[in-house]
Amino acid sequence: MNSPIIITSNPSSLFYEKIEIKFCGHIFWLYADGTCFHVKSKTLIVADMHLEKAFSQSRAALLPGYDTKETLELLEAALNRNLTQNCVFLGDSFHNAMTAQSLADPYREKLQQLSQINHFTWVIGNHDPILPNFLIGEQCHSTSIDKIELRHQLERQGYEEQITPETGQIIGHYHPKAKLKLRAGKASGKCFIFDKKLMIIPAFGVSTGGLNITDKAISKLFSNTPDVYFCYKTKLYHIHDVANLRK
Repeated sequence: MNSPIIITSNPSSLFYEKIEIKFCGHIFWLYADGTCFHVKSKTLIVADMHLEKAFSQSRAALLPGYDTKETLELLEAALNRNLTQNCVFLGDSFHNAMTAQSLADPYREKLQQLSQINHFTWVIGNHDPILPNFLIGEQCHSTSIDKIELRHQLERQGYEEQITPETGQIIGHYHPKAKLKLRAGKASGKCFIFDKKLMIIPAFGVSTGGLNITDKAISKLFSNTPDVYFCYKTKLYHIHDVANLRK
């Protein structure tokens, strides 16, 4: 992954722009903080928080020391934004299984407090294949909203990735981001990217980097030109000319 995206540590005071889209026949709201909200079921979808990344890499990289605190503040603000009833975490909620088990008491208490108000579903990711027992809510490899499958990443069959289900799929894992050339200079930020059947939502954690959507690992997943919404600070921008994005 590339260098981390810096997000303000004061999320509750910000207004994150919302875009309404239709995906697989359902209405979703995309927010500039990287969350996705399914309107009918009042479900917030969050991917790749990577809690305790700074703690787990403190000897190897200079990362902000309060990434978990800031990410949980962002999460609380996102949950309170709408009348949220459910929240699905699309895997890699923790940076690794060891730090998940040793999460500090104040952070455990905050997660438990938030999950008592909202029904939490924890999808297992490649970074956190074993989730801690203190988490309240369902733990699973995949879940669904109506017939749309929600999981961390595409399933693999042998060396080939399986075809996206006809009913649609929403995943995380790739941390999609893009670079744009603006009049004021270059801008880099996370992205939503989707076509008629597959949606990849951005990483939510404040210390997560990203993979450019021009990379083959992402671009090969879409047979047609996908829709891209670029998150820059508190705004969302619809990128129409995907072919001209900078690598």
